[in-house]
Amino acid sequence: MTTARKIRVLNIASTVLLLTVLTLQFTKVIDGFWTLTLLVLIAAPTTVAWVVLERRQGAEKMRGGA
Repeated sequence: MTTARKIRVLNIASTVLLLTVLTLQFTKVIDGFWTLTLLVLIAAPTTVAWVVLERRQGAEKMRGGA
C-alpha cells in the first residue's frame, strides 16, 4: 500500500471516528472528559498525516517545476 493510500485511509477512518465520538457525546453516552481524550487521540495521527501529505505535494511540485 502506498503512502498516499495509507493517508487517504487514515483520513477516512479519522472522519468516521470523529463523527462517532461526537454522536456519543451528544447522546450523553460519554462525558466531556472522554470526548476530549478521544478527540486528541484522533487528532494527533491525523495532523501528522496532513503534514506528510503536504510535504509530499510540495516535493512533487518542486520536482515538476524544475
